[in-house]
Amino acid sequence: MTGVSIESGGRGGRLPVILAAGVLLLASAHAAFAVPAFARKYGTSCLTCHTVFPKLNPFGEAFRRNGYRFPGVDSDFVKQETIALGQEANKKEFPNAVWPGTLPTSIPLAIGFNGSATAHPKKDTGGALADNNARVRLDSLVGEGQLWAAGSLDDLITFFGELVVADGGADIEHATIHFNDLFGAKHAANFVLGKNVPTLSAFGPHSSYVADTAMTPLSVTGLYGAQSDSWNTVTPYGGLELNGTARGRFLYSVGWSSGANSSARSPQDYYASAGYKFGGVRLDGENGSVVPDPKKPWAERALTLNAFYYRSKSLFVASDAEDEVDDEAKTVGFGVRGQLDAFEANLGAYEERHDRAFPGATAVRGTACYGEFSYVAYPWLVPVLRAEYLRLRPDNGSAVSDTRLIAGVAALVRPNLKFVLSAWLEKAKGAPDGGWGPAGGMAVPAGPTLSTGTELEGVTVVMAFAL
Repeated sequence: MTGVSIESGGRGGRLPVILAAGVLLLASAHAAFAVPAFARKYGTSCLTCHTVFPKLNPFGEAFRRNGYRFPGVDSDFVKQETIALGQEANKKEFPNAVWPGTLPTSIPLAIGFNGSATAHPKKDTGGALADNNARVRLDSLVGEGQLWAAGSLDDLITFFGELVVADGGADIEHATIHFNDLFGAKHAANFVLGKNVPTLSAFGPHSSYVADTAMTPLSVTGLYGAQSDSWNTVTPYGGLELNGTARGRFLYSVGWSSGANSSARSPQDYYASAGYKFGGVRLDGENGSVVPDPKKPWAERALTLNAFYYRSKSLFVASDAEDEVDDEAKTVGFGVRGQLDAFEANLGAYEERHDRAFPGATAVRGTACYGEFSYVAYPWLVPVLRAEYLRLRPDNGSAVSDTRLIAGVAALVRPNLKFVLSAWLEKAKGAPDGGWGPAGGMAVPAGPTLSTGTELEGVTVVMAFAL
């Protein structure tokens, strides 16, 4: 393995090492995203929708796509007592009366905590340098807390929100209102308003056992040293979205988003996605569509394809300039999920073309590829292998790349308590000005055109529970 000096992070100096330290914390803060408020609402187990949370099984994905509603008539499955907000007769009096709704008798909240312990077998890796050469870290054993709000106002309007609290403060991670079944066939047109991850995949954004997001983020302007937030495909933004499914097999989304900007401007981001599922449980879970064996709710035989386009327009502050830089990025990508009973393979790739990722640049192409392979050995135990590859190609410079391999096992101690053991291998060929940290990397080459050997960045045990 190649030794790396903490002073030699390429053109960015100490910055790549500092960012790598942040990556270690972010890697440990896996989104819990199993919301016990839903379990209480429907009087059911977390395992109705999840394997090892936050990973969703086919029914859980249908529930998510339906706007957090059960197939059929959602209120038929609610076990919590509710308070009527108005009389049923008010519907006939509308618009001369307020349309009635419902309110649960108990507050629809849930809480969760997650964090990790990390060990560095080698002291000369980027991951070890990011942790000040500490062999073991326990200070992030509980790295963040979550407060979720989730429920429904009636059979058509639902809500979901998440507040995250960590050492850096509190942040509204998600907050959305879903107006479902607006027109056409059931599930054909749903309108989402609020702060949310853009729908670019056929599956939930946190559909990974060993990574925070299924789609590997690229964050190109951050890789080149931007001092303000970098736009990427997996960050929640304020916006509007229309999505839906047709005949239980086809799905789509179109959206308008605020994107990432260092100062206020009119929203200029828009996106669209489409996909199709062959075999298995219907995308909406309707018409009695279920897995073959109810004792194995994760097991189906299916192939799902999707593609997306995203156009972003971002203002950011560069590392070496006080003035804002205006960058336009056009992104195209695809995803594939194949399921054969307990085995699942997820593959995806996308390419971003930025016209100005840093001052003076003509254009930069960024490519992200990722794959995750998992096998449900037991209902509570899932071994996983994940690979990620990132590449940057400036029109007026040399290409650099970063390759990662994550091997792990996810285990449920109880339906709402999990541990994930994983080992992170990484190899970088060169590095951008800001290092690989903004895109989740930890390798720190000794210079911008130099390479590292294959490094074992760390062995991590993640703990998460929700109540």
